[in-house]
Amino acid sequence: MSAPLRILWAVNVPLPAASEALGLAKTPFGGWLSTMTQRLAQVPGVQLSVAMRAPVPDLRTAEVDGIRYYALPESGRGGLDARAGDCARLLADAKPDLLHAEGSEMAYTRRLLQAWQGPRLLSLQGVINGIEPHYLGGLAFAPMLAAGRWRQVVAMAGLLANKRLRFMPRLRGERETIALASHIMGRTPWDRAQAWALNPDAQYHHCARTLRPAFRARRWAVADCERHAIFLGNSAVALKGVHVVLDALLLLRRQFPSARLVIAGPRPGTGGGLRRVLGYQAYLLDRIAQLGLQAAVEFTGPLEAEAMAARMAGCHAYAMASLIENSPNTLGEAMLLGMPCVSSHAGGAPGMARDEEEALFFRAGDPVGLAWRLQRIFASDALAGRLGDAAHARAVQAHDPERNLQDLLAAYRAILGREVGA
Repeated sequence: MSAPLRILWAVNVPLPAASEALGLAKTPFGGWLSTMTQRLAQVPGVQLSVAMRAPVPDLRTAEVDGIRYYALPESGRGGLDARAGDCARLLADAKPDLLHAEGSEMAYTRRLLQAWQGPRLLSLQGVINGIEPHYLGGLAFAPMLAAGRWRQVVAMAGLLANKRLRFMPRLRGERETIALASHIMGRTPWDRAQAWALNPDAQYHHCARTLRPAFRARRWAVADCERHAIFLGNSAVALKGVHVVLDALLLLRRQFPSARLVIAGPRPGTGGGLRRVLGYQAYLLDRIAQLGLQAAVEFTGPLEAEAMAARMAGCHAYAMASLIENSPNTLGEAMLLGMPCVSSHAGGAPGMARDEEEALFFRAGDPVGLAWRLQRIFASDALAGRLGDAAHARAVQAHDPERNLQDLLAAYRAILGREVGA
């Protein structure tokens, strides 16, 4: 009998499946990572470990459902790095045949790739070198200054400072991380282009994401939704384009006075501190007030998968307005639900759906184009139903758990030159 194949996954967030066992606060993030790792752990002949960057003082381990989890202490500025000694101890204990790192954005990933001399696979998430030109979401300082909106001027100054002091220094590190990988995994034409630009010698492997089961268990229906409610998945940063949706909403309310936004996540400013006056969250609050849309914008607070699926399916349409994305999970989840979707033509999103067939696309940053496509959905239940049915059929195939698992195992076989999952 052959020895088990030891795979070490390295991820950027603590996974919910292991949080309690490791003494960590449970968060709603990383659900798709849990879905795939749990399926991988059930493959005969695979012995899986997962390393997670976490707010702990010392290296911690726990075994849950056949997976050995490591909580690796955060270090460095912003907690984005890990100590070399902790990485060495983790690798000595896990003894992987293959290191599979998820995400190129953080120094932690580079630290692990540098410490491991065996086969290495890097999965791309958001490639910040590709994101950088769009980081400010199309917002410009001069118009705010000219308009005399001092709250927005101060907020924008914070956004610019954050880009210069925290974001820009990370670009070089990401380039070094991608250069360390001999194999790169992605899922859209956009990330394949980024991989080619940053490391043309690496072999590229395709594997789509396996999204959370809660979105397979529910279906959107126009008869059950709140008319003219638009669901957005994220408002954390400017590149998500929520300011574009606010302008679109103002146009929509001329024809549909009940139109409103439902935005997943906490209300801006609830965290206190400088975020109340600096950065994109402060800008959004002022912009909502400036447009008189306070009663038309709802922030849901953090949602677990089941609650997120229910809240999303209760809306009339889903909108993805980002200036850049690789493959937005919420677009895939809305498509799985069978919702009518409107998406910016940005990054990898056009690789997830076809315009006028499985979604309606608009030029990123164009609120008029976004509003026009949303009003088409609001005005025609037949169009909404046709788009939703086609989106569901596309997403069921693209995010099929078994198909994605087999694509992942095929990549492992190609890298290691041995049978996996036999």
